Amino acid sequence: MSKQANGSLEVMQNVADNLRQARTQQGYSQEVLATRAGISRRMLVNIEAGESNASIATVDKLASALGLRFVDVVRPPSLTDKAQALPLRIWQGEHADSHASLLESVAMPGMALELWRWQLAAGDSYHAEADAPGCQELLYVLEGSLQVQLVQQNHMLQAGQSLGFALDQPCSYHNQGAEPCTFTKSVLMVPHQDQ
Repeated sequence: MSKQANGSLEVMQNVADNLRQARTQQGYSQEVLATRAGISRRMLVNIEAGESNASIATVDKLASALGLRFVDVVRPPSLTDKAQALPLRIWQGEHADSHASLLESVAMPGMALELWRWQLAAGDSYHAEADAPGCQELLYVLEGSLQVQLVQQNHMLQAGQSLGFALDQPCSYHNQGAEPCTFTKSVLMVPHQDQ
């Protein structure tokens, strides 16, 4: 996954292997899956080949189009016990102090709840794409300060403060402080409606 939206090469290989296996098991061509997920066929070809830097949102769209959870697509395919897959580092920024790990994922009827731990190095940022309508995020700053930029709002959070918002909009996280910022994110995911 790319520096700004994704994780390690190992995670991208997991994504490639899991997507290819799930797609063929369900009898979808690459064209059909790409259409269901709302991405280009060329992008899917590159993701399945392990040659593309797909964003977290793109991987989530592909998982949803296959009726899978995000964790099912990023975990190592060889693990039979899915619980052993977590925590799993999903994103690594250009700076070693910028990274994100998926700590837990719980499936419920019609939705999934994910718990993440993020850290941004001093001066670093992360830009997230919009997700499906109905998806929500609740974040809590553990250390440092975090600027959260939404389409029409800008929030500055200090350690001990939280913020909840809908994920159907692009958002950005910025650490303008001199020290790393650490925060947790609880994300309520609902299936994409364009299937």
